[in-house]
Amino acid sequence: MKIPKPFAYPPTPHVRRHGPQGYPKYGMYRNWLRDEFSFRCIYCLRRETWLTLRKDHEIDHFLPKSDHPDFERDYDNLVFACHECNQTKATKSLPSPEEIAYGECLSVNRRGEIKPKNKSKDGQAIIEALDLNGREYVAMRRKILDLLADCQPGSKTFSHFFGYPENLPDLSKERKPKGNKRPEGIRDSHYERHLRDELPSCY
Repeated sequence: MKIPKPFAYPPTPHVRRHGPQGYPKYGMYRNWLRDEFSFRCIYCLRRETWLTLRKDHEIDHFLPKSDHPDFERDYDNLVFACHECNQTKATKSLPSPEEIAYGECLSVNRRGEIKPKNKSKDGQAIIEALDLNGREYVAMRRKILDLLADCQPGSKTFSHFFGYPENLPDLSKERKPKGNKRPEGIRDSHYERHLRDELPSCY
C-alpha cells in the first residue's frame, strides 16, 4: 500500500474539474467543491475525515464577495476551506492556487511547521496571511504525522484518517445547474472513480 502524504501540497496549479453554473445560492455548490478539492482545505490541507462536524469546512470566496459581488456565485471563484482558514483569510489577497502551484512554494516539515520553499515570497505570503504556523495548526499537523507513523496500514484507523470520506457525492444526482462548463468532470469525480474501482484506498 502506498503511504499517503497528507501534507504534500499539489505540485502543479489547480485545474478545475467541474464547472457548474447558475445556482441561486453559492452554498449549493458545496458538494461540487468537496469533490473539486478532494475533501480537504485548499490552504492548510485539513481533511473532512479529521473533523467531526459538517460546518468545519466551508466555502471560501477567493476574491472576497465584499469587494467582488459579481463573483459571489461564480463557481470558479469558490474554493473549499476549513473554518479557521476561511475566517483568517477574510478579505485578504492571496496568490491564486490556479496560477501557482502551492507545492512549489510551501512544504511541511516533520515538526508540523510550514516553510516557504526556496525562500518563496508567495509561500511566505500565504503562511503569514493565514497564520499557518499558529500553535494549533502546528500541533494538529504533528499529531497527524505521528498518527501516520504509528498507525498500521489497512487498519480501520488508518482508513478513516487517510482514506476518502464515506459520503462521496454523486454529482449526477445534485440539483441540476443551469449550465456546466465542464460536464465531463462528473465522470472523473471521486464517486464515479469509486464505482469503477479506480479510487485508491488512501491518499
